[in-house]
Amino acid sequence: MAMFGEFQALDEEVKELLQNYRHKRATAYEPCTLTNFKECLIGLHEEFGLLNINYIFNPYLDVDGNTLRSEAVVNLTNSVWTLLHTFKNLQHKTDALEERNHILEHSNKTLNGLVDKLKGKICLEKNESKACVASAQRIADRSDDVLQKLTEARAKLLQVTKQKDANERKLHNEITRLKQQNEKLTDRLRDKDVHTHSDKRSYVACRNITSDREEYIKHLKGIINKFDKNNQMLMQEVLKLKEELIFRGMDQFTLDKKS
Repeated sequence: MAMFGEFQALDEEVKELLQNYRHKRATAYEPCTLTNFKECLIGLHEEFGLLNINYIFNPYLDVDGNTLRSEAVVNLTNSVWTLLHTFKNLQHKTDALEERNHILEHSNKTLNGLVDKLKGKICLEKNESKACVASAQRIADRSDDVLQKLTEARAKLLQVTKQKDANERKLHNEITRLKQQNEKLTDRLRDKDVHTHSDKRSYVACRNITSDREEYIKHLKGIINKFDKNNQMLMQEVLKLKEELIFRGMDQFTLDKKS
């Protein structure tokens, strides 16, 4: 109870100093004078303690009357010196960090510029890719029509080829039949003496039949040649159609890419 009464009897400033010292809080700064230097030194003691600087001040032991003892001055000087070196080291580190920060800011600006260029390039490539995809889609759509036409052309070519083969088989059979007839007529003519025959009409008829047969064979060969030429022309047209379709697709792809 006596200690509580003594605490209540202390000045308000001393109470504040004791409370701040107890809770490790810094005190408010006040200009130091000859009348309050003890309180200021107590405040320095608290501030140094917060900065982990060993400074001890006891107003009952370090003050003789109103004069600060020499040991207290030495302790205060050492603490200030320690504080000064700590400040210089921190200042050096701060300058180094500021310089490094400046370099990093410059590098960051450079990187930002490169990133912006890269973004622009990526955007351009995306647009080109979209254009290529659209062009490829258009070509694919047109290729369906081209494929349909090519399929129809192949079907027509197959039909013509089948018709040509059928005609060739028919002509071959007809030629075989005519050859057999020719052989029969030749055998009959060999068995007879044309010069001693009383009637010359048989010889003339045979010769006419032989001549007609040769003319018919020539006619059939002409038809076969005509079919072969038509077949070759049709194949050439199909090849030209394929080349034209390919070149049209390439030209369209080039135009779409430029656009």
